Amino acid sequence: MTNKIEKNLKFWGHNCFSIESNKTLLITDPWFSKSGAFFGSWFQYPKNHNLQDDILNLINIYDDVNIFISHEHQDHYDKRFLSKVRKDATILIPSYKDKFFKNDCSSLNLKVIEIKDTQKVYLNKHFWVKPYISHIGINHDSALLIATDEFNFFNQNDCKIFDRLKEINEKIDYYSVQFSGATWHPSNFILSSKRKKEISSEKVSNKLNSVLRGVSELKPKYFLPAAGPAIFPYLEDNLSYGIDNIFIHQNYLNDYLKNNSINNTLYLEPGAYLDDKRIKPIEPPSCLKQIEEYKKDTIDIWQQLDITFDRSLLEKSIIERLERIQDIDIINAPVLIFNFANKFDNKDYLNKNKIFIDLSNKKILTSFEYNLPFEEIMAEKKYFALMHSDERWQNVYLSLRAKVLREPDIFNNDLNMFLFSDVENIRENFILTHNISNERIEIKNKNGEIFEINRYCPHNGADLCNAEINSDNYLICPRHGWKFDLNNKGVDKLSKTSINSRKLP
Repeated sequence: MTNKIEKNLKFWGHNCFSIESNKTLLITDPWFSKSGAFFGSWFQYPKNHNLQDDILNLINIYDDVNIFISHEHQDHYDKRFLSKVRKDATILIPSYKDKFFKNDCSSLNLKVIEIKDTQKVYLNKHFWVKPYISHIGINHDSALLIATDEFNFFNQNDCKIFDRLKEINEKIDYYSVQFSGATWHPSNFILSSKRKKEISSEKVSNKLNSVLRGVSELKPKYFLPAAGPAIFPYLEDNLSYGIDNIFIHQNYLNDYLKNNSINNTLYLEPGAYLDDKRIKPIEPPSCLKQIEEYKKDTIDIWQQLDITFDRSLLEKSIIERLERIQDIDIINAPVLIFNFANKFDNKDYLNKNKIFIDLSNKKILTSFEYNLPFEEIMAEKKYFALMHSDERWQNVYLSLRAKVLREPDIFNNDLNMFLFSDVENIRENFILTHNISNERIEIKNKNGEIFEINRYCPHNGADLCNAEINSDNYLICPRHGWKFDLNNKGVDKLSKTSINSRKLP
């Protein structure tokens, strides 16, 4: 450590950084909302709401202002903040195949420029950026390489492109990537406490192993954990504490990194310039009193929602989605159940308080006797009312305001795409995912045995040619940590999908 303060790089909270170079300002993913994200469920930790005026004042100092938004999730794409930005600022976004994000950004009346994958864009002659884009199925995300005369900064945020880090040839001074979880499984699923802890532990381990792989691959001078953690002041308290769930905090990360001899991590408070003396992690909230204190100047959006549920409109929305994918083969998908009674009752096999959706046959069932695999989503009527409004389904699910019962507890990619797609892009999402390349490659395990496998992960298309193979002969996907058993035809133990492994002589 050299006790250096980098005055051209400042952290503003969550995944927001500002980079200043030669009279040009770049800001990444500004999120300052007092109402959180996903209908008031996710909030920034530590709090950064008080910094909104400061960053707006910084924006007003510069003639050349660029704001990069990595993807459309509300903890990165804060439309309320962007509506306050002066109108001559430029919004830079990745060029996704799905144009929902571009069209939505354009509604802000700001100049919007799309950047293609690995396209180098000069903001001035001393300052350029280059995105690395992941887009397949429901996954839209991007990382950004930022280069100035003073330093190179790779901000990977939520983007899981660990399989592409070898493409980066530049020496990285500062590296940032998400380390805390961001999904509804297992926290919202009806499982035993023991099983939830087991799944959470495995997912946390996968996430931290990916972080370690990124730091080891890029060898930055400093690692800057960001893009989380979040806290959930209006949901169950234990989610905010980060204990026995996937929403871990910096203290957990710090212990893991120290145990793996990573000693170049900087833990920055919102509003701080990069300062290499900041080596102590920020402690998580540990009691209800701290969470209540956090709430004081926030807004409970969920309680303010005034929306009426209409079953016929929800069925109409479902049917429209099914019609878009009518000719796409979906095999052995579990029956999807929307339960607006908000409690489980397998004797209610008629559709009085439930809608039974048969994805494989593209129809709504009149009854279901719970004798086949199913996934049942239970929530209050307000939740399902949002689904037949103009709101995006994925934002509704990310509100974490439902309970889910899945029997058996096996991830199904088709069901996931149906739930998380927009109606406008659902067909394209299915086509892209179903047509992931079936190219075959040969890989070698630690014992020198050779296996032939599908090169790309069936979940999200990650390139597996350099994937880790552990001592138990599981090939581990570099993006989401799925474990494919090379001894069992390459089947992943949780999703039951396969990379079709075959041992060669």
